[in-house]
Amino acid sequence: MSLTNKTVANTYKDLLHLDNSNSGITAAGKTVKDGDGTSSCLALGTNKITVRPSANSTSTVVIQNQSGDALLKVDGTNSLVSANVTQKSINTQYLRFIAKSIDIDSGTHIGVSINPDVSGNITFGNSADPAAPAINNNGDDWVHFLHYVDTNITVDSVNILVGGTAATGDSLNFHLCNLATGDSTTIDEWSSTTIVADQSSFTTTSGYEQFYRIPLDIQSANVDAGNYLALTIEGDGTSSDYSVNALVRYHLR
Repeated sequence: MSLTNKTVANTYKDLLHLDNSNSGITAAGKTVKDGDGTSSCLALGTNKITVRPSANSTSTVVIQNQSGDALLKVDGTNSLVSANVTQKSINTQYLRFIAKSIDIDSGTHIGVSINPDVSGNITFGNSADPAAPAINNNGDDWVHFLHYVDTNITVDSVNILVGGTAATGDSLNFHLCNLATGDSTTIDEWSSTTIVADQSSFTTTSGYEQFYRIPLDIQSANVDAGNYLALTIEGDGTSSDYSVNALVRYHLR
C-alpha cells in the first residue's frame, strides 16, 4: 500500500509501531503493534527478536523458497521444528537393532539384540503383547538387548528387515517396547512395559528365497528419559531361524 494522498484517518490501522512512549526500540525488544493497538506475534529489539503467537498453530513460523515450499517450519502446537522439503524434524535420530539366527519358539516373544554376535537371549513371555521379565542372574545378557533413553524422545517410524535361514518360513510378529523402571543406576526390575509400535497382524514368511520389510504401526510414540527400548520377535512355529535388521527413527522432544 502506498501512503500517497492518504489521510492519517484512512491509514493508521495499517501502520506498525512499537508503542514505547516515543522511546524507540530497546535491547530486549518491544512488541510490534498496528495503529489500532493490536499486538502482532513479533517483538523487535537491538539484541533480540521474539516470535510469540497469541495462540499455538502448526505453522507459527514458516520460511519458504521462491516456489513457496516450506524449508523451515516451527510447529507451536506440537513443539516441533522441521526442515527441508521433506519437513522432517531437525533433530531426527536413528537407532538400530540387529541380530542373526534367532531361534524362535512358537508363541514366545524373544528379544532382538543390538549386537549380532551376542549369545544367549531374553524372553518376554507368550501373552498377546510382550512383558519384560525380572532380571534374574542374567544382567550380562540384558545389556545386549536394550537402548537407554537419556532424554525424552518421540518415535516416528520403525522398519524391520527380516530373513529366514530355512526353505520353509513361519508367521512373524514384532513389538518395539518401552521399558520403565524405578531404578536409577542399578537396574534389577521393570515397573511397566508399554508397546511403542507393533503389527496389525502376523506377517507370513516363505523361507530364505527372499527377505521382508515390515513397517510397524506406532501405538505410543513418546518415550521418557530414563526408560529403555527393546525389540521382540514372535513366531507361530519353529520352521526357521531369523536374522533381523531393524531401524527406528525418532526425534528429541
